[in-house]
Amino acid sequence: MALSHAVRDRVGAGALGETVLNRPDWRLPQPFAATLSQILVAPALSRGFALAPGLFGGLDEPLDEPGPTPRHWAEADPERTAHIDVALALVAAALGQVHSWTNQQAGRIVHNILPSPEHSHEQVGASSAVPLAWHTEDAFHPERADLVLLACVRNPDRIGTRLAGIRDAALTEADLAQLARPLLTIEPDDSYGGGVPAGAEQIGMSTVWHTAAGRCVRYDPSYTRVMTDDARFVAAFRRLDGAFEECGFTVDLAPGDLLIVDNDAMVHGRVAFRARYDGTDRWVKRALVRLPRPRPAGERREHGYHQNPVYAVS
Repeated sequence: MALSHAVRDRVGAGALGETVLNRPDWRLPQPFAATLSQILVAPALSRGFALAPGLFGGLDEPLDEPGPTPRHWAEADPERTAHIDVALALVAAALGQVHSWTNQQAGRIVHNILPSPEHSHEQVGASSAVPLAWHTEDAFHPERADLVLLACVRNPDRIGTRLAGIRDAALTEADLAQLARPLLTIEPDDSYGGGVPAGAEQIGMSTVWHTAAGRCVRYDPSYTRVMTDDARFVAAFRRLDGAFEECGFTVDLAPGDLLIVDNDAMVHGRVAFRARYDGTDRWVKRALVRLPRPRPAGERREHGYHQNPVYAVS
């Protein structure tokens, strides 16, 4: 079964990105889903990322005519972009457990990442005037995604998505030992409604840990509170950003491309750009996927600042 055929059938039956996973018969057949998972997940987990150029380029909906880029995620028309939304949701569900957040983009499982004038200088996906700093997606939460899927709708200015791998970062054993200490806490970013609850307990988090697959990272300095004045830890944390700068690289997504990021092995960001807000700006769709793999036992104590994940019906 071709992905384009599956998407056409489901959209023709009335499916949207937010509804296609609600019906078991709309999901991809297991053999096809397993093949997709093998093709996409294995490279992502071995290299930290996988790029599928043009995966969504053969859909019936012309990707150069999805309507103008909205000025706010809530203004996106789900019917106009139904084909790419459905395709992204189906592929995400083939790879693992799809989830969203109650207080982010109204709980939608397909997010619209695009520049908004009111957020141009913030450290959120809707920014533009400032570089989006290296970060782990939803680093504040113990149920953060294992895989982050980014599907390009429009990118006429070739605005780069930046990637850097903790397993490629040149850090000393002494630095790694410091970064393994649970001496900081990460708060939700400004894209979440409700902010940080008053009186929320500050639970220490480790920045780096090790698994059988290799070194892993949890990092979002823009929303981090360091809980110590230990100069050794502070210096190691500062050096981590420089290490990411040294090993980082840029991926220029084109319409129809799908980028999959291992959220434990890689941090990502974005270069700054001048948004026009004229309907032609960069527009990316995002989906979040959990995998059945362990994280540090200490994360079980965390409250996630009471931000609630919403899991797509299995």
